Amino acid sequence: MSNANDTLQRVDAVAADLKLGNLQPLIAACRNQASERGIDVAVLGRFKAGKSSFLNHLCGRAVLPISVLPLTAVITRLRYGEAERAEVHFLDGTIRGISIQETGLYVGEKENPNNRRRVASVGIELPELKPFEPLQFVDTPGLGSAFTHNTEVALNWLPNVGAAILAVSADAPLSERDLALLSDLRSQTPRIALLLTKADLLTEPQRAEVLHFVREQLRQPDDGRLPVFFYSIKPELAAMKSVLLEGLLMPLRLRCREASAEILRHKLDALQKQTLNYLGVALAAATQAESARQALRDRLEEERRQLGLFRLELEILTRQWSARAFDQSLERLRPIQRALQGKITHDLQAQYLQWRLGLPQLLREWRIWVASFLVRELNAVSLAEQAMFCEPVQMARLHLARSLRAFHDRLAGHVKAALGVSLSPIEFSLDLREPSAPPVDVSYAFDAAFDLVSHVLPAALFRRPIERVLLRKARYEVEKNLSRLAADWNQRVGAVIEELRRQSEMAAQAELGALAQMVEQRVSDVPRLRQQIAELETISFD
Repeated sequence: MSNANDTLQRVDAVAADLKLGNLQPLIAACRNQASERGIDVAVLGRFKAGKSSFLNHLCGRAVLPISVLPLTAVITRLRYGEAERAEVHFLDGTIRGISIQETGLYVGEKENPNNRRRVASVGIELPELKPFEPLQFVDTPGLGSAFTHNTEVALNWLPNVGAAILAVSADAPLSERDLALLSDLRSQTPRIALLLTKADLLTEPQRAEVLHFVREQLRQPDDGRLPVFFYSIKPELAAMKSVLLEGLLMPLRLRCREASAEILRHKLDALQKQTLNYLGVALAAATQAESARQALRDRLEEERRQLGLFRLELEILTRQWSARAFDQSLERLRPIQRALQGKITHDLQAQYLQWRLGLPQLLREWRIWVASFLVRELNAVSLAEQAMFCEPVQMARLHLARSLRAFHDRLAGHVKAALGVSLSPIEFSLDLREPSAPPVDVSYAFDAAFDLVSHVLPAALFRRPIERVLLRKARYEVEKNLSRLAADWNQRVGAVIEELRRQSEMAAQAELGALAQMVEQRVSDVPRLRQQIAELETISFD
């Protein structure tokens, strides 16, 4: 195989010469892969798919925090080290050593809400990982949610994946989001495995049914070779760990150099094809008559003017998605609201029998009890219904990706009509960071008049009417705070959709800018372009 660094230097020179900034993320990913001494084994999957539990089980100890709340958008790397150590890499470039026990302070949503500590990643070294050296395991915070950081250094993390393990709960296998992520991963690495976690929830016949279902869902021909493993952390199913080690991790470790080279070839091949396609367009533009180039310029200029309409369309759609998301979530929460109102009524009636207090003290105890009930129950709702709250994000991503593909196809049509060459399809990868669950913050207040008279009303005489008031008020607080939770989720979902829209605009502008550069090539540029094409075509990755 040709020297990877030499190949990257050639492609980088072409990208700089033709001002192809949209090639830089893939160039950077290839460089990272070429410089790695091991392989990053990224463990990806939906929230609560069992990723952290799986990695803790591999380590033989609880290293990563397991929480009922989502993790922040922080990458956590685990690798072998002679001594136990951990360090936090911050977005400003600084590094701080911490104890393993402090890891949760930086990756946990409760301790680091919305990543206020500005953490880029956390690195952990453990002697227990000696059997896996030189593999490095990468824990991610959730499907599509932690492939990037908010910095220029790691603008797009997904292309940096080495090998990939997609963790999916065995009792809910292969959603549309899982299949979409598999599609994204295929363009980044040839080394992908599917891990069906929580296999202890199924009987042996049920596992056979799930495996058949998974194989049916994996429609593409290449997916037939995608290895599928069941996994459980239960001691009675320890044999599943042995199957995974023998079937995936140990072969990957023993053939690490060959696997790393295969992954690098995969990335370099994609980069080479994309660069050659641009060079082909540039050469065609340079050898065509001025009238053909001008025709393409006119078309591209029209597309540039239409970008304003494209942007307006996306803005309208994002507002509609956000508004529809709130209404739909409220409607789908109605049965939960009724169930919670029934539960709070039942529990409060039982609690009320134990309160023998004056009315001011009774109201204070009621507030404390209701707040505790709502925080506990609404946090559970937020966790259980996270997929429902985030559905609009996935819909928006799919729609925006389709819009970008349609835009690219239209540009390809202009290129074909003017220059007679085909523009290869591009897989637009939008950086999706799903929102973390909002904190439940209960607020309530009685009518001012009720508060004023609470000091003079004899609680013993008015105990039954007061109970009815408190029960009615508690049911109202369920409805109000559930709506507030939906609104908080909707605000976070709206922010993610807006970010996806912004990325879509930038991707469209970058593609349009790249083609505008191609059309400006002249006859005098033909020798240089042909030389660049010849140099890249001679590169073999076999």
